[in-house]
Amino acid sequence: MAAVKKKRWPYVLGGIVVVLVAIVAVVLWRLDAILLKTARDQAATYSQKLGRPIQIGDISTKLFPHVGAQIENVVVGPAEGEDLPLAELKTVDVSVAAMPLLTSKGKDIQVRNAEVSGLTVNVLRLADGTTNVQRLQEKWAAQQPPEQAPEEEAQPTDLSGVHVERAALTDGTIRFVDRAGGQQARELAVRDLDIEVKDLRVGKPLKVDLAAAVLAEKQNLKMTLQAAPLPATLMPTPEQVTLKADRIDLAPLGPFLPPDVGLQAGTLDADWKADLGGAVPGGKGPTKLVGVIKALGMKFAGSEGGKALDVVLDTDVTGDLETGDLALDKLNLDLGPAAITGKGRVKGLLTDKPAVEGFELVGRNLDPAVIAEYYPPLKKQLKGMVAGPIGLDVRGSGTQAEQAINIAVNLTPVRLRVPDQLSKEAGGAMTLNAKVTGAAASGGALRFDAKADLDGVDMRPGLLVNKAPGQRLDVAAAGTYAPAKTGSGMTVNVTSMTLGALEDTVTGTATVSLAGTGKKATTTFKAAVKSARLDADKLLMSEEEVLARTGGKPLPPPPEDATRFNGYRGDIQFAIASLRYTKMDLSQVTGVVKMVDDLITVEKFSTGLYGGKVVADGTTIRLGPSPEARPFTAKVQVQGIEMAQALAERTPKQVMTGKFNGNVDVQGVGYTADKLQQTLLGGISGNLLEGTFLGKDLVSSVTGPLAKALPFAKGLKSGDVTSLGENLPFSVTIKNGVAQLSKPITWTRPEAAMSFDGGIKLDGTLDLMGGVSLTPSTIKALTAGKVTPTEAIPVGLKLTGKAWSPEVTGIDVKPAATTILKLAGVSAAGSLLGEKGKAVQDIIMGGQDKAKAEAEAKRQELEARANEEKKKLEDQARAEQEKAKQRAEEEAKKKLKGIFGGK
Repeated sequence: MAAVKKKRWPYVLGGIVVVLVAIVAVVLWRLDAILLKTARDQAATYSQKLGRPIQIGDISTKLFPHVGAQIENVVVGPAEGEDLPLAELKTVDVSVAAMPLLTSKGKDIQVRNAEVSGLTVNVLRLADGTTNVQRLQEKWAAQQPPEQAPEEEAQPTDLSGVHVERAALTDGTIRFVDRAGGQQARELAVRDLDIEVKDLRVGKPLKVDLAAAVLAEKQNLKMTLQAAPLPATLMPTPEQVTLKADRIDLAPLGPFLPPDVGLQAGTLDADWKADLGGAVPGGKGPTKLVGVIKALGMKFAGSEGGKALDVVLDTDVTGDLETGDLALDKLNLDLGPAAITGKGRVKGLLTDKPAVEGFELVGRNLDPAVIAEYYPPLKKQLKGMVAGPIGLDVRGSGTQAEQAINIAVNLTPVRLRVPDQLSKEAGGAMTLNAKVTGAAASGGALRFDAKADLDGVDMRPGLLVNKAPGQRLDVAAAGTYAPAKTGSGMTVNVTSMTLGALEDTVTGTATVSLAGTGKKATTTFKAAVKSARLDADKLLMSEEEVLARTGGKPLPPPPEDATRFNGYRGDIQFAIASLRYTKMDLSQVTGVVKMVDDLITVEKFSTGLYGGKVVADGTTIRLGPSPEARPFTAKVQVQGIEMAQALAERTPKQVMTGKFNGNVDVQGVGYTADKLQQTLLGGISGNLLEGTFLGKDLVSSVTGPLAKALPFAKGLKSGDVTSLGENLPFSVTIKNGVAQLSKPITWTRPEAAMSFDGGIKLDGTLDLMGGVSLTPSTIKALTAGKVTPTEAIPVGLKLTGKAWSPEVTGIDVKPAATTILKLAGVSAAGSLLGEKGKAVQDIIMGGQDKAKAEAEAKRQELEARANEEKKKLEDQARAEQEKAKQRAEEEAKKKLKGIFGGK
């Protein structure tokens, strides 16, 4: 029995294997079904988005010995109005080695094969002249979400674990079907399209081969791209491109190109090879271009007289950016009637022993307008920007000790129309002459000396520089140029620079370094400029001139990309002896401005202005994303500023005189008045010396109405200014567009003491409340000596309106008039009652102690009566001042009527 039991285990094991195989089969069957359903769901979604059905025939997977998937019979069907599917795909087959994938937990991905076969793309030209491909592109573009702000660039993905042994597209076809000519369609095809990549992995050179039969039975187009050993990101650095084309007739393809091309005839032949070397980012070594590309008999719709354009590029050129070598064994570029030819050699331009051997590069008949007669689309692309022959002449010259390349560009015969930038009529002077010499004395950098004459250019279309044709504009610069030793970039060091603009001249030096690409690109600069005189108001266009040229339309807003200044680093030093800017005459302007991305920091700034000095160290502003959203902080110290001069150009009338010393510390967003009224915050504090408020005499504004309220007063001599004293300290806090006094301002002059509180809006509107306290001497003069109070009498008022045309409102003279009338009555009582009246007068006028002493010595009864009268008068005066009751005023006038003989 034991033996029988022992023999059962093979059956048990076999059963288990069968069960496992069955389970795996079921899993694979269900996995295929699940994947197929998911793929078809996604296809349905994109069918809705693109407006054309997408079908997937089948998906099959396998797990051993390779993890793989095969997709069959994918069809992107026709849209409405089309009778052919856009694309058909027989199979996509991908297989990945299973064990490395499992043991590395998905990090080691070895793709044995990834092949697309049987791809057919139908390019269908419809009756309206458009193609199904164009319709697909438009539909897809409409589905894209609006552009988002660029996110911070992510770290490159490490793909060092990926190895693709083979990836290929085989037996592809691109059919061109023209339905625009009627029922009988023309059909063309690019057949036998093969693209193959082998052994794609880190550390290995990349090679991509493409071959196709373009409108032919056999392959007549071959291209090869070779790249340097791949980095961990698998991003290739191209090293070599080869192109071979065997007389391809381009005419049948014309209807399928965009309609604005209008190609009607032409052939393409090519046998050309480019070793790119250091000409591409990340590349190294010499660059070599050898071979011929011919596009002959190119005819385009609308060409003048049916002219045919021949384009021939014949090159045998070698260059090395690291050493500065350039050999033009052959360089011929023919563009119909235009041509560029070159010959000769330059050796070691970036070494200490440069040599030039018969080098020349010459342009002939380089007139874009003439070329556009052969190729009409160029006319549309140029939009009338360039017309006329461009002169180009580059030649080598010099002795053995001083080798040089001379560059001459002459645009004087050319008419230019660059929208929103500049314009120039044919015949207006515009030339560039430059001399480039070797690096013997420049530490490995090319030396250059260039001069540009731009007198014929009109800069006003740019709406910035107010320079008309014929006015002076010339630039001269000398320095060195050096490419980056590693990676992409360069450094330009301008050791001397002169800019002549209109009547002014600016000189200086500058250094600019460019490094990196894309979001990691950086621009580092340093400049120092100086000028004896600079009239920026004359050089720059005013707002009125801009509106006149734009027909009153505002300028378009700048880009709202808040990151457009990222990567800019540098500082500018300047020294200008005399500067005219926004109608201000500044003297001895010096400063240092620093830039980090979009943040501008004024590290140092000082200038003479309005008879004083201004220092603005620490002021900052951010440039992005738009002027309406530019936060800034202003820290300004001023000393001895003449207020009359400072306000003269900003107000219709003079407002104030005197000298201001103080500090301005504000912050805000934007620079327009409307924006600042919403965002400006901060404060201004300082002292106004020997100040005068023009346009209104506040004392006369009070004494005039007060004199009318008194029956015995006479008017005082009035003026139109108010003295603000020798030293008027003040402090304001700015918020919500209003400069509010931190505490009342007070000052005293012989006629009165004044005090005001409130604020002033940024548009110059006053909102001040306060009072004028008339001194006893002023009251005495006002009442012709009838009343001389022991202390000042206040009158309340408001200051409103614009600062240059102020209005005095809310004057309340009743309390003051009542007080003066009572004091006049007391004075009259003293005159009538003698000693008795004098006692009462002394009590009312503040002589209570003296009255008590006299009363104690003379009569106890008079003392009691005087005290009672004093208390009664004081209570009554206080009530009248607080409430200003009309009854009290009328009663006082009635009691004094008989004394003065009034009616």
